[in-house]
Amino acid sequence: METGPDPKLRLVRSWLLAGCMLIGFMVVIGGITRLTGSGLSITEWKPIMGALPPMSDVEWIEAFKKYQAIPEYRLLNSHMGLQDFKRIYFWEWLHRNWGRLMGLVFLVPFMVFWRKGLLKDWLMRRLLWVMLGGAIVGSLGWFMVQSGLTDQRDANGQLLVSVSHYRLAIHLGAALIVFALVWWTWLDLRSGRRRSRGDGSAAGSAARGLLVLLFLQIIWGALTAGLDAGRSYNTWPLMNGVVMPENVTAFDSMWQNFTGHQDGVQFVHRWFAWVVAAAFVWLAVRHRGHACIGAMRAWLIGGVLLQFALGVVTILTRVHIVPGVAHQFGALVLLAILLVAIHGTGAKAGASS
Repeated sequence: METGPDPKLRLVRSWLLAGCMLIGFMVVIGGITRLTGSGLSITEWKPIMGALPPMSDVEWIEAFKKYQAIPEYRLLNSHMGLQDFKRIYFWEWLHRNWGRLMGLVFLVPFMVFWRKGLLKDWLMRRLLWVMLGGAIVGSLGWFMVQSGLTDQRDANGQLLVSVSHYRLAIHLGAALIVFALVWWTWLDLRSGRRRSRGDGSAAGSAARGLLVLLFLQIIWGALTAGLDAGRSYNTWPLMNGVVMPENVTAFDSMWQNFTGHQDGVQFVHRWFAWVVAAAFVWLAVRHRGHACIGAMRAWLIGGVLLQFALGVVTILTRVHIVPGVAHQFGALVLLAILLVAIHGTGAKAGASS
């Protein structure tokens, strides 16, 4: 028999929901940081002391000199003055400090709830994974930034002037996994524990298959962002009048063709969006007889159509910052919607398992 939410864990549920909101804001800030070209403005990783920005003219000049030494400044931004540098520095500083804020918001209440004896059995184990995941995401963020600070070359021998798009995809993918873990835990506390495996229904299997498709689409979106691939082929529905431009298959390697350069990653992300959108609509219509899918039908269809439209606008505007950031945030919202459907089609779990 299903029971309602445990009133003793009300604050824990509120904490987890706040954590999801913080992650959502982090995705928005990260998108702005990327689209304003701010991600490499801070060239050092100082987890504690780095919370403060330069406090004097001398410190600002020193920070600017460090930025001037990296390839991005030499090849792209040599025109930039100190005031321009301060503007891009702000977004990367905010991005990192939002991460520090998230660390405190997750860690301090975790310690309080643990001391109060509210975190036991599966909940304690789950939240330990969340803490570990958060630390890994932060470390991957610096791992990503490092790739843009040194003289590295791509497969064509061209000097890279931004972070590795592969590392960007790994960083985003890890962040989404942590978000999914926190969101799933909140759903468990709100609606009763569910296992990740389905309840045996066709709807449950279909929803889990769709999660794989959505995750792949998001990863290719990260590759597209990392290569600034959205700023090429700014027509829709065709790519400058053709389905697949010749440059998509310019290399002998299929991996390089579809993950390593602008033409290929935009081709995959653009056309795979049709597959994902169709799969969402199919799930909502074909399995509307399942109680959970029926209740989520409008959210599934409306969410994916809105996200698809935001993607189109992003392409047509050459990745204007507003639709670009909205499209990135939309991916997180769509993931949350799908996870609700997956949770509702999950097998019931035991109280302490």
